Amino acid sequence: MNDNREIILASSSERRIELINLLGLKNIVCQNHKIDEEAFKWKKPYSKSILNLAELKARSIKTKKNKNSIIIACDTVVIRAGKIFNKTNSKSEINNYLKNLSGKKHFVYGGLCVLSPSGKVFRKFSKTEVYFNKILDYEISKQILEDGIGKAGGYALQNYGSRFVKKIRGCYTNVIGMSIPQLYKILKNPEL
Repeated sequence: MNDNREIILASSSERRIELINLLGLKNIVCQNHKIDEEAFKWKKPYSKSILNLAELKARSIKTKKNKNSIIIACDTVVIRAGKIFNKTNSKSEINNYLKNLSGKKHFVYGGLCVLSPSGKVFRKFSKTEVYFNKILDYEISKQILEDGIGKAGGYALQNYGSRFVKKIRGCYTNVIGMSIPQLYKILKNPEL
């Protein structure tokens, strides 16, 4: 994609901004979406729900003023044994999350939606398997709990959460906040 169209990222997440910058794109603007994520009703299959949420986020900032812009929105959620581990600001909930994920495999679902200026919708789903080592109680420090605030699953793979990871199967950047390979593939599409 080598044109000069404005690209709007429907997020103010620092890690998503860092990720999108890996593509070397010009004219990136960040704008918060207008969706209340806590009010969003998750339905099975969660893979479809996360794509719907990403599309809602993208559509929430589409206006006549930015009609010639490309809009990118995404969402990430952690799932273990059919239970969703949403973003949280509660340290006690983060503590529970980490105890539940300890020594087990979980999935990180990523939903990505790109709206073209013509109104075409591109949606991509990513699923990454993450295996945690056993986490001992004393390892869940104040630093670990603070690092998990606002993160799906209560941990940040790119920060202190990395110490608990045994292995990953799938897209690494999906776990951090957005599948860069999937986004790159969409942006290369001539229909965009």
